Amino acid sequence: MKTNAAQLEAFYTVAKLSNFTRAAEALHVTQSALSQRIAKLEEDLETTLFIRDRTSIRLTEAGEQVLRFCQLNDQAESELIARLKGSKTEVAGVIRIGGFSSVNRSLVIPALRKLMVKNPMLSVELMTKELHDLFDLLRRTEVDYILTNTKSQTADIENVFLGYEDNVLVTSKKHTDNNIFLDHDENDSTTKGYFTQNKMSFKPTTMRYLDDVYGLIDGVKNGYGKAVLPLHLIENEKDLEIIEPKKKLVVPVYLQFYVQPYYRSIHTLITENLKEYFAENLRQS
Repeated sequence: MKTNAAQLEAFYTVAKLSNFTRAAEALHVTQSALSQRIAKLEEDLETTLFIRDRTSIRLTEAGEQVLRFCQLNDQAESELIARLKGSKTEVAGVIRIGGFSSVNRSLVIPALRKLMVKNPMLSVELMTKELHDLFDLLRRTEVDYILTNTKSQTADIENVFLGYEDNVLVTSKKHTDNNIFLDHDENDSTTKGYFTQNKMSFKPTTMRYLDDVYGLIDGVKNGYGKAVLPLHLIENEKDLEIIEPKKKLVVPVYLQFYVQPYYRSIHTLITENLKEYFAENLRQS
């Protein structure tokens, strides 16, 4: 069986816009014709692609798989057109990466610097999210890659080990030490993880939340409290002091992406650049 291009285009447009009315307008067809194309695609594939209710639509698991297929085709086509119009030696297209705050700015951006400078037709979209939000970004195909600290056990996700983040407990040299701790948000388990991994009792008087790792660093500097922070971010900070340097929270960092039958030419370059730079800046064993 071969999928119908018009039906796939209808599905892809609805999936991107999350709205049948706007998708019909974008495709210059009636909403009835659009719905018929989606229904025929679902009939041909013998599966439901969208879950519809009065206020919203969302993709089923099968719909997410079809969306990844559509995006792969779209990206391959865009890359081909860009390369035909530009230099044959350059790579082109869009790369979307989701990661957490302690690696995106300090490691991902410099890791891709040479690649971006050499290939002006290549675009990168970098999203910084909390760890517990990252896999959903990948599953919903909002990004092509994620950097996370949990190894996926599913067969359709590839794990590329990038290194270990060593997190240490840090306080301010200028301000009086206290029993107040800083974290990203109420769902962040970094501080508890540090105490658990080092078999220590965790009894803070107060928790304060400062959104991302750079907020935590500034919070410690200004005497808001103590925080568990990545060593590679604070080792040159003169205003900070590590409490018990031998005690650490060791966190692995993985690059994850869906296993695909076809990888764009940029894929190898992205993974190799990330692996090389992370290996230079994070512990590997």
